[in-house]
Amino acid sequence: MDALDVVEAAFWVEHGHWHSEILRLHEVELCEDWPERFRNLEKASARTWMECERDWSAWCAAQLLEHASLAETDLVVFSGQTIFHQPEAGYTAQLGSGADLHGALGAHIPVVSDLRSLDVALGGQGAPLVPVADAMLFPEYEACLNLGGFSNISSDRNGLRTAWDIGPCNLVLNALAQRRGQACDFGGDLARKGKVKTALLEAWLSLDYHAQPAPKSLGTEWLHTAFWPRLTDFESHQKCAVEDLLATASTYIAASIRKDARGARTLVTGGGAFNEELLRLLRQEAPLVQGDRPIDAVVPAPELIKGKEALAFGFLGLLRWLEVPNSWPSVTGCHQAHLGGALWGKNGVSSPPPNAMQ
Repeated sequence: MDALDVVEAAFWVEHGHWHSEILRLHEVELCEDWPERFRNLEKASARTWMECERDWSAWCAAQLLEHASLAETDLVVFSGQTIFHQPEAGYTAQLGSGADLHGALGAHIPVVSDLRSLDVALGGQGAPLVPVADAMLFPEYEACLNLGGFSNISSDRNGLRTAWDIGPCNLVLNALAQRRGQACDFGGDLARKGKVKTALLEAWLSLDYHAQPAPKSLGTEWLHTAFWPRLTDFESHQKCAVEDLLATASTYIAASIRKDARGARTLVTGGGAFNEELLRLLRQEAPLVQGDRPIDAVVPAPELIKGKEALAFGFLGLLRWLEVPNSWPSVTGCHQAHLGGALWGKNGVSSPPPNAMQ
């Protein structure tokens, strides 16, 4: 909830394979008002939700009009900001109206939005969705790892792309760093100075979620009901420095990833890829906990680190526009492959790209 990522990308097919390129990446910082409004939505009225969604969509449209080359754009993909994610209860909610965005852009450029809801309606987790793009855009890697608010991974196993959320990542590290008055533990400098608290590490690793089979996914609600209570219980018996908490959390995050990645050659992106201490733990030859293995972590150029998730959602929206399935049962657990996302405007099958018609 620190910035809006606006990625302008090109996609093309060559020799039967998809390719992509990030042309421009704009990170638009959010003013303090937006994160606060997002947090308040959990207990807000329906009217407040609608007003916030209207305003958020209008603000995002304004950023596109200011930063993007819309005269060269054939499709806009609007992933939205996840507020609720409860697939086991049959719902997920991303703040952001594709209709409002389409209208604000003059109803000229098609918009794809709400990419998760149909997957949940078809019995899937609705997340992670990016692995379809991983499989089609980055086939040279055994696995793709995203270190965002949560860590998630995708890989090919037995000829099928599988994926799941591994556990929390930057949401936890940032929250702990804020106890020191810092927005984040940049580079992992604070964690590097701390000592791992074994009891807390084991408490986090023993959370039921980690024993569940994939496909599986997490929402921020899980942090409140499962993850943070373990820390509260630990701190009721023992107070420790923020550095120690960050060292423990970093080890927990890395160990969870190492156990799931199984030593694969892995493309690592997301904000956590700039955390040097976390990368060191992922690559460390000695085990962090019993049964884990170091991963062959490949960190790309900063542009792809920052922009890969937006790039991937753009590609998923492109597949929706072209009427090619963009969600697979092996990834999310949905009952059937499908065209996820609501399309506002004409699709790429029924008409040429809109800007080609000018």
